[in-house]
Amino acid sequence: MAAFCRMQRLSRHGRLWSAAQHGRTVYSLHAVQRMGARRLSTQAHEAIREDDVQLRDAFDLPTQTTLGSSWFHKGRPTGLLMESRFVSPTSFRQAGKEAVVEAESLVARVLNASTATERRQIVKCLDQLSDALCRVMDVAELVRQVHPDSSWQTAAENVYGEMLEFMNGLNTHVGLYTKLVDAMDDPSISKDFSDVEHEVARSFRRDFERSGIHLAASAHARFVELSSRIHDRSRTFLRSQGLAPAGTVQVPVDQLHTLPASVVSEMLQTHAVRTHDGVAVVDVVPDDWAAQYVLRDCEDSKVRETVYCAWQRGASSAVQSLEGLLEDRLALARTVGFESFAHMTLDDKMARTPDHVDEFLRGLAVQARPRWDAVAQGLARDPRAIRPWDRDYYVGRQQAKMGALPQLAEYFSIGRVVMGLSRVFERLYGVTLRATVPQPGEIWHSDVRKLEAVDEDGHLLGVVYCDVFARSSKAHVGAAHFTARCARRVDDDVGRAVCDSTVVERDGMRFQLPVVVLICNFPPPMPNSPPLLSWANVETIFHEMGHAMHSMLGQNGFHNVAGTRCPVDFVELPSVLMEHFARSPHVLSLFASHYKTNEPLPPGLLRQRADRRRRFAALDLHAQLFMSALDQRYHSAQLDVRPDWSTRVLAQVHADPMFECTSAQSMFAHVEGTRWQSRFTHLVGYGASYYSYLLDRVLAGRIWDRVFKGDDPSTQLSNNPLNREAGERFRNELLRWGGGRDPWTCLAAVLDNGESSHREIEDISKGNKSAMHIVGTWQLPDM
Repeated sequence: MAAFCRMQRLSRHGRLWSAAQHGRTVYSLHAVQRMGARRLSTQAHEAIREDDVQLRDAFDLPTQTTLGSSWFHKGRPTGLLMESRFVSPTSFRQAGKEAVVEAESLVARVLNASTATERRQIVKCLDQLSDALCRVMDVAELVRQVHPDSSWQTAAENVYGEMLEFMNGLNTHVGLYTKLVDAMDDPSISKDFSDVEHEVARSFRRDFERSGIHLAASAHARFVELSSRIHDRSRTFLRSQGLAPAGTVQVPVDQLHTLPASVVSEMLQTHAVRTHDGVAVVDVVPDDWAAQYVLRDCEDSKVRETVYCAWQRGASSAVQSLEGLLEDRLALARTVGFESFAHMTLDDKMARTPDHVDEFLRGLAVQARPRWDAVAQGLARDPRAIRPWDRDYYVGRQQAKMGALPQLAEYFSIGRVVMGLSRVFERLYGVTLRATVPQPGEIWHSDVRKLEAVDEDGHLLGVVYCDVFARSSKAHVGAAHFTARCARRVDDDVGRAVCDSTVVERDGMRFQLPVVVLICNFPPPMPNSPPLLSWANVETIFHEMGHAMHSMLGQNGFHNVAGTRCPVDFVELPSVLMEHFARSPHVLSLFASHYKTNEPLPPGLLRQRADRRRRFAALDLHAQLFMSALDQRYHSAQLDVRPDWSTRVLAQVHADPMFECTSAQSMFAHVEGTRWQSRFTHLVGYGASYYSYLLDRVLAGRIWDRVFKGDDPSTQLSNNPLNREAGERFRNELLRWGGGRDPWTCLAAVLDNGESSHREIEDISKGNKSAMHIVGTWQLPDM
């Protein structure tokens, strides 16, 4: 609810739990149908340019290039992330103080604005104020996660805490809010706003009002109290996930023989074998690790049931924290005038209302039902007998019959993958990635690589730092995109002029370049081998680079709506679209080759993996639909807050006709005594917006099919999606706007290329319930 400095850390939206997958990430692929190896080989590996070699070797051969660690500590530090104020923990603290002083000066300008010219600059001043804070606070958040030096981490903690307190004061500053509203509501002032400036103004106003700034004193005090409780209960709920399950489950030792030997060995080492009723048993802790193997590999259904029920029982403390959190969110929403927390959350999202989300989810479910029916029928002779604790076992048996999946990592050194990404961006947008040697003190670890995004004329568009390998000094944040600095126009700044190495001139104006950091936790390289990526990690880096390119190209002049600063149910679209490119044979032909022999990736290997993943994708889709619907119900206006009410809602959603499975309803049924909601941690960060994951997958699939006309799995030939005209359409109608234009307008403009009816485009552009219904009838998302 922050008007100023919305923290920008985008994580790949995790699949929280699917009984079929036990939290293991599964990605289905477009099939590579009947595509001969010769066809792919003849396209493969155009002549490698010098820039390509440097880019590849920067990641694959770091010790043999100038990008190795030898320069890392040499020379006088020039500043972290090219910021001259960030040369040491001490100077970083000072930068925080200077940012607050700059912000106070801009606050004074807004409060004292009286002439038409001064009032006309209010939105600009607020945007500049937000940038002044974020340029320090966003980097502080990054430092807390990745910097190996504890003194830097301590400085970042202090700076972040102090600036957060200051920012919270701004978010409830009545004077700033009043000045903004007066300017927006005065036609003589607002008539001169650009379309993007209007959007910036609306975003500030919405955030102010969500902070309760317009409330009477008693209501505002209630708002502050509820906000504090929500924060505390969120932390308590998340901390409860680290608690060990209460008690153990007694498992006969002879029922463990089908589990992996290493797993059995660890179980037996943890707890001594004892005899019970003449049977050798071992006490197993029903945590995620044990449940994964028992549910997948144990042949005894009764043992699986016992472990499943204990695993899903959920801690009472977690359930109580969650219910308190949800109740307080409803009270908060009503305090500021909304019917429910979902109504408040969705007010500025693509979906707009809970009713629209429901329309979308039910449309997808109608399409998906035959698919999960088909999966159930293929699992067992009598699918009606399959219970939730049996599902993984039957899926595992089928996978075992198919044999091991092919290993693809030897075809995907990370340097080759990044080189391939550069080639994709060049063909789509005329943008290439260029490996560059950072200056001393510019990066925080020798593993970090610096890439410049450059257009066809050689103009620098922005900088991407890649910190992709796991290490002990790095928080396990998974894969994430951090915005360290947003793009914005600075030559018309009010007051202090920005002048540093990330400001460039363009068309007679000066712009602050975007600076982003991609964080992954890939396995570090092994001796005598470049770093190799699993297929899942290839998709991950394509996804994160989709965010990075959105930041590079989403330059609309304003910080607050630059790049990825757009609605949460829209922001993943560009990154999910990049996953489609990762699966394209045409794209793979640009870079996928064996790191030893340089032989191209055989199409059959990818086809085999695609077929396997697609076979059970319906189960993952069912889980995503279920979690999205549950999230909406938990944040609705009607909460029966008797004890354990969240479990009753859980059972009701399980029984919703939306999730009917004619062949095996019991496979998805609620199990009495289980409380899966105690594990649904995405309710904290994605409250009332979990559907976003599915929505963006559907939208990306539509753009892939209708605009890029990507590889078609139903035909022998595949279309080449690397189309410059399509890329420019996507760039100009969607990426470049960031959050500065209505997402529905962007979507309609991208799709308005003659492949969709005029009526559909017109309906989509309205972004109403009809639009969400139409989207719900589009092709099911590729999971």
